[in-house]
Amino acid sequence: MRFFCVIVGLFYFSYISAQCDHTPTVETEGDFILCPTEVIQIFTQEYDSYQWFKKSFSGTEWEIIPGETSQFLDVVQGVDDLFYFNVATTLNSCSETSPEVLIDSWVFSPMVVESSGNYIFEDNFFNVCLDDSITFTIGMPYDTNIQWYKDGAPIAGENGPFITLTNLEESGVYFVEGAPAECPEYIVNPGVELPVLISDCNLNTIDISYNSKINLYPNPIYDKLVIHNKADKSLIIELYNVNGKSILKKFINKGLSELDFSKLAKGMYFAKFNTMGTEFTKIIIKK
Repeated sequence: MRFFCVIVGLFYFSYISAQCDHTPTVETEGDFILCPTEVIQIFTQEYDSYQWFKKSFSGTEWEIIPGETSQFLDVVQGVDDLFYFNVATTLNSCSETSPEVLIDSWVFSPMVVESSGNYIFEDNFFNVCLDDSITFTIGMPYDTNIQWYKDGAPIAGENGPFITLTNLEESGVYFVEGAPAECPEYIVNPGVELPVLISDCNLNTIDISYNSKINLYPNPIYDKLVIHNKADKSLIIELYNVNGKSILKKFINKGLSELDFSKLAKGMYFAKFNTMGTEFTKIIIKK
C-alpha cells in the first residue's frame, strides 16, 4: 500500500509540474466583429515568445501564420473574417496555447434614399410646384453621421435621416452620406445625386415644338456644354443660377454652339431660351 501511494504521489507531482504558470488569452480593444474595410489588432499578454495560428470557420486544421511571432496581430475585414485565431506562447521555457476566438464582420445593404411628396420625376429631375414639397428619406440602417449636401456644399444643421424641400431657393442638386450605428466610421452614400427643381407651375409656359429642337449635352457637365439648335431660327440663351442671378447672355445660331462652364461652381443652372417672344427653360447640372 505504501508503494502504491508513493507512485500516485509521484504521478500527481509530475502532472502539476508539467502545467505552465501562465494562461494566454486573445484580446482586442473593441470587439471581434469587424466593420467593412476595418483593420483591428488582436493581442495576448506579454510572454517570452509567440506564434499565431488561424483556422477557417468550416475547417478542422490549424495553420501557422508565417512570420507572425509578436505579441500583436493585425486582422483585416474581407481577409480574416470567419476565421478562428489562437496564439501559442512560451514563458520560462513552458508553452501554452490560448483559447480560440472567431473574427466576424458586419454586412450592410447599400444605402437607399426614398422620395415622397407631391412631385413629378421628369427629364431626370424631381419637379416640384411651389406650395408643394418633396421629402428624401434615408433607409435603415444608416442613421449615424448623416450629412446632406446641396450643390456640393454641406447644408448646416441637416444631419437627420430626412430632408424636406418646399421653397424656390431650395432648387438644386442634393446628395447625402451617412453610416450605420454599429460602424459610425463607415460613411457611405447612395451613389446618385438628387436634382430638384421647385418652381411656380402657374408661370411655366413652354413651347413644346421649340423645346424639343434644342439639345444640350453632356448633361451633367464638367467643362463645355454643347448646344445643338435644330430649329430654323436663331435663339438667345440666358443662363441663371439657382438664386435667379443672370450669369451670361449669348446669341445661338442654328447648328452647334458651345458654352464654357469650367469656371462656374458646381450645382444647378437654368438656361432660358428666347426666340420671337417664345420662351422655354432647360436645366443644366454642373459637376
